[in-house]
Amino acid sequence: MKNAYIGYSYQNHVTSLFIAKMDIEREIDSIEIEADTNNNFDDIIILSKSEQHYFQIKDFANISLKTVTLSADSILINGKNHKLSEGTNIIFFKDAEITANTNIWGLPAQQLGRVYIISLNREKIDNKISELYNSNQKREFEIRKFLSRCLDNRKLLIERKDLPIIDVFNTDLPETSVDIGLRSLDVKKVLIIEGKPGVGKSHLVSWLEKEFTDNILYRFWISNQDKDRDERLKFQNFILDISKKLFNDQNLRSEDDLINKLSENQKIVIIDGLDHVENYNNIELQKYIQFITKLESKCKTIVLTRPLQYKLTWDKYELLNWNREQTEKVLNEIFHIDNYDTVSNIYKITEGYPILVKYLAEHYKKHQEIPSISVLKTVDDYYDTLFGENVKIKSAFNLFLCGHSFYMNSEIQLFLNDELAAIIDEFVNAYPYLFEKRLNRISLLHDSLNTYLRKQNLNYTSLLKKVNEVVYKSIINQETKFLSRFSFFDLDLEMRKEIIVKYSSISVFNNVIKTVIDFEAIQSFYFSIREGLLIGA
Repeated sequence: MKNAYIGYSYQNHVTSLFIAKMDIEREIDSIEIEADTNNNFDDIIILSKSEQHYFQIKDFANISLKTVTLSADSILINGKNHKLSEGTNIIFFKDAEITANTNIWGLPAQQLGRVYIISLNREKIDNKISELYNSNQKREFEIRKFLSRCLDNRKLLIERKDLPIIDVFNTDLPETSVDIGLRSLDVKKVLIIEGKPGVGKSHLVSWLEKEFTDNILYRFWISNQDKDRDERLKFQNFILDISKKLFNDQNLRSEDDLINKLSENQKIVIIDGLDHVENYNNIELQKYIQFITKLESKCKTIVLTRPLQYKLTWDKYELLNWNREQTEKVLNEIFHIDNYDTVSNIYKITEGYPILVKYLAEHYKKHQEIPSISVLKTVDDYYDTLFGENVKIKSAFNLFLCGHSFYMNSEIQLFLNDELAAIIDEFVNAYPYLFEKRLNRISLLHDSLNTYLRKQNLNYTSLLKKVNEVVYKSIINQETKFLSRFSFFDLDLEMRKEIIVKYSSISVFNNVIKTVIDFEAIQSFYFSIREGLLIGA
């Protein structure tokens, strides 16, 4: 019967439900399909906390419990006898009139002696699974693929340890950090570490993790090419991520449950980049402030941020430029620059401003000279030395304000005329350290350059319109290059609606899937349009 199970739809549905429960709730140790037993409750066996639950799954229509008769060691269903197990016996019917008098596995059931009867059709099972993954729909898709893979490989004993790892947001920065020897910080309740753009707040986190080993870290930003860049700014995802790290499961818990667990485990919460919420998801900033306020009386919390427009009232530590000794340490350990005159020149120009130290060090490594510029007080001063009053250069760079992710090198000429595209190319070659380059993908390295470009107040409406039009036409024409970045462009409502309607067609899906190798890109696109449907495009 094991091979017969593979195409058995209703039994597959029930198994999918309990695989989802094993994944989300983490209370099930293993699920065995079509097990060898000395009883007839062998469709699936669930082991949980040394307790065994044996299942009989029936795809009957309109079954009446009048046809079900229970004896001491067996149960008669539609005239067929089924020997009971010595453990807990559960029968799933697709459609039965039951009178629920208890719950088992969170499902209403009618208990008859040692037997629990549950009635759920396929649609209701699908709804239960969707409810479990309501806060993480991508995970639902991943688990469905996982079960299909197990069945294809005839792996019919599935243990919790076999499940795909619990996915949490990556907290690794693309650049190397160095310990610059800070003194200990006095964290009483909530401590705000505040500093200007590029002063090294995110890199300070590496030191904080060593100083406060029992911590929970959350970053709102790691890279402009981060596939989760927008998702990690959403408050519900923030709560879910912390919950996963604390409980090692995927249940979305209440704020109070999280805070009590943080307090119980004496965790120190480190939150990096609150300014990104104010800049890019301001509508939810107050939720974060309220959550941190609740943390105040329960556990120590460190928040790293640029100065906010919103006034924070907690203790504050201002992160300042590096001193000469710290600057020398960084230049030596990361950039392998130890020439006294070079180090002195870099320190004189930058006054130890970390991001500027990096820029000048990178410039020296490429050109073997330090640019002849005066002392820089802000990162904007440095960008001014590069862009000057050249409106054409700034206009070209407005391209990076028209999307929230990366561009392929080959795509730049789709959006810019030859002259402006050449400016971008020359700039990238001259100042590669301003960009994050991964294979043929390119984006701005640091958010301070995004901010600088916005502050120039140049009108890039026509460029934004062109970018959106190119992206829209490409997707409508079933080209795949922009599909994975669909959500990273600010397409207007009508464009988004037309794309969603078109790609809701199974024939369009079949056409697209035949032409791609990167199936994850297609998966990401369909998750994006699904989310668009949920929020009204």
